[in-house]
Amino acid sequence: MNILEKILQERLELSDDKIHVYLIQFNLFDSENCIQCLSEVERHRAERLKIDEKKNQFVITRSVLRFLLSSAISKTCQEIEFFYGEHGKPGINDCLNGKPIEFNISHSGNYALIAITLSNKLGVDIEEINPDIDHHSLSKRFFSKQENLELQGVSVEQRCDIFYRVWTRKESFIKATGKGVTFGLERFSVSLNEGSEAGLEVKTSVQLDKEYFTYNLMDVEGYKTALTTSARNSEIVIHT
Repeated sequence: MNILEKILQERLELSDDKIHVYLIQFNLFDSENCIQCLSEVERHRAERLKIDEKKNQFVITRSVLRFLLSSAISKTCQEIEFFYGEHGKPGINDCLNGKPIEFNISHSGNYALIAITLSNKLGVDIEEINPDIDHHSLSKRFFSKQENLELQGVSVEQRCDIFYRVWTRKESFIKATGKGVTFGLERFSVSLNEGSEAGLEVKTSVQLDKEYFTYNLMDVEGYKTALTTSARNSEIVIHT
């Protein structure tokens, strides 16, 4: 049974003390079948994507997201209506038990992540590891002074792996805030440590109305994953 069959068979029960995270493997899906549940606007958007890999990523991720939201709020896939925040983060106006539904998506290579919860802000990120990437130049440009200082203390053999650990945590944080890159990647620091079930606090140089915590998600060969949320000690439920 693949993940889509599981989604169709099991109702998604959302709460504000659990975060459900779904790992989507693109080569297990048929994008031509998935596109049927998208809105007309989404279909036009998909058709404008000229690279097949990007088109498949968009179609499959968005269709599975629609199936999940449909399961949670008892609407059909086509009845789900998205809005977009000031910096492009998608959301829906529907609530469950008087609480807003929060979700986020990310895709890279052959995988996507979809995270869904109630009330608590969240962001998720998955990145395919490129061992040839110039992580030294990228970290100097986008990491905070503290992160760069700590990264230089890591052995050369570990730097690429830890670079991606930091990168996914930072990406998931700016997505959780809803501000994206406009927040400024150098204006906050995440821990380089492996992490814990309790989550690691994000340190910012600006005052925010919430605290944010980063979590490790899952081991996927050749990829790094991370989740950031405003809820500490949340139970993260992984669906693969």
